[in-house]
This record gives sequence, C-alpha cells and structure tokens, in this order.
Amino acid sequence: MSIPINNPAATPPRPCELCGSTDYKFLFNTEDRLGLAREVFRIVQCRNCGVWRTLPDMTEAELAAFYPKDYWGGEPAEKWIRASQADKTDFIKKCQLQGGRLLDVGCGAGFFLRALNQQTWQAYGVELGEPAAHAAQQIFGNAHIFTGTLLEAKFAPAFFDVVTFWSALEHTNEPHAHLREARRILPTGGTVIIQLPNAASYQARYFRGDWFALDAPRHRYHFTLPTLQKLLHDTGFEFYRSTLRSPVHNVHALRQSLKARWWHQSTAKRAAFLLAIPFLKPCDFLLSSVHQGATLTVAARAV
Repeated sequence: MSIPINNPAATPPRPCELCGSTDYKFLFNTEDRLGLAREVFRIVQCRNCGVWRTLPDMTEAELAAFYPKDYWGGEPAEKWIRASQADKTDFIKKCQLQGGRLLDVGCGAGFFLRALNQQTWQAYGVELGEPAAHAAQQIFGNAHIFTGTLLEAKFAPAFFDVVTFWSALEHTNEPHAHLREARRILPTGGTVIIQLPNAASYQARYFRGDWFALDAPRHRYHFTLPTLQKLLHDTGFEFYRSTLRSPVHNVHALRQSLKARWWHQSTAKRAAFLLAIPFLKPCDFLLSSVHQGATLTVAARAV
C-alpha cells in the first residue's frame, strides 16, 4: 500500500515549534523506509535554533496512517524484553534513581515498564496506538496506561518522580509542549529522561537520507545534543547526564543504513555489505568514540 501525501512542497511549513521561526534551510531528501509513501520527504534545518524537521507538515491523524499494526512489534519472551531494555534500565541506575512513580511516554506495549523493578517503581504509561496501549493495559491495568497523548492525559501536577521519552519525543509535532507538560507533572528535582537519534552523529552525516534512524515521516523533529539541551532549558529543566552509546540501537541503525545505501547498487556492493556485517560492531564503537554515536540519551532535573 502506498499512502498519498497532499501538497508536499506547495504549502509553507508551520513555524518551528521550538523557537517560532519560519526560516529553514533545505538539507536533503529522504524516503519512508517502510515504503508506505510514494513521495519523498524533505529534511530541513531551522536557521534560528538549528533543529532539523521533516516536511511536509502532517497532522497526528495523517501520521497515524504511517504506523503499521506491527510497528511496535509482537509479544516477545520475557528474556528478550529484559535484554532489549538493558541500556535503558542501566541508564536509570547510572542516574541514581532509586524508585517512585515513573511515567513512560510512548510506552508501546510496556516493554520498558515491564523491565523495571516492580518493587521499587510504580509504572505508568501513555500510548497513542490502541493495540499497543491495550497490551500494556493487560499488564499494568487501565488506571496506569492512558490511551492517547501526554497532552491529553491531564495528570495531576508534580504526580511523577520520573518521566521518560524513549524514542518518543521525535515522533511528536509538539516537542516543546510535551516537555512543558512533563515539567508540570514533575516536582522540582524530578527527572526527565529522553532517548532519540543523534542528528550530529557520524551515521547522520555519512548516510543523510539513507540514515535508518531518520524514520521519516514518523520522526518529525531531529535533535543534536545542543538543540536538545536548549529545549530542556527553555522548558524548565537542567541537563545533568548524557551518553551517545546504545548497544541496542547504534549497530542496528548502522547495519540498516549501510544496507539501504549499498544493497540495490550492484552485486559487488551486496557482497561487500554481507562481508562487512561481522565488523560493524567494532566499527561503530570506534567511530562513535572518535566522532558521535547515533543514539542520544539525556537526563535533566526539573528546576
């Protein structure tokens, strides 16, 4: 199935949700890696605040068509859940967060919430996709999983100790509004944690439109550490920890990006891709050390 996109270039883009500017610089074109759209998408950079955006603009309803039913995956084994969420739970520990009420925004079927120590954490989630939200509700109950957006959930002020956005903030048209809402439902000293693709990474610079983690049109805003730090500051947070390493995401993105770049070029390129697979993990480790890794994870305190 191919989803048509209205007015791909004719309508001027909406102002940048981070800074309000309408002055953009074109960077490159990209395609939907899932093949759901015929048209190409434009990646542009705000000349004022530097954040990247995917154009054309789309409403939440229009974007919903680009999320297939299996986008969040099926029901895996418990062992897989804990292994796949290890970098997230490790980051929580490194932030010395011991427990309390935790809200995961864009929780999917609740895999991260399931990997938490249920003795110390009271797990809550927000999920827009109904099938995934239902799966999480089966585990945590309807009272703990809200079907909809964070802005629609209307939680009580300062209700949570930690709010997480694991691969979620980049999916929204309103990252500034979502972080303002996260600040409202956190007490002073509470923590927000955000993980998303790093637009300043070596993968982003080399692969450009073939970079797997662009995931257009589902990813609406694309951040670097400076643009994310500025957004956190503007929404009432003080940055205190970050990492550019992710054993789960970085090598996978490198493999898929290289495949997108080489696989259809020639038989020789396909052979080179297959031969390169065993070396991708050490290669990513070295390139991430010298340059910047493909996944950005940050923690910030509410001030």
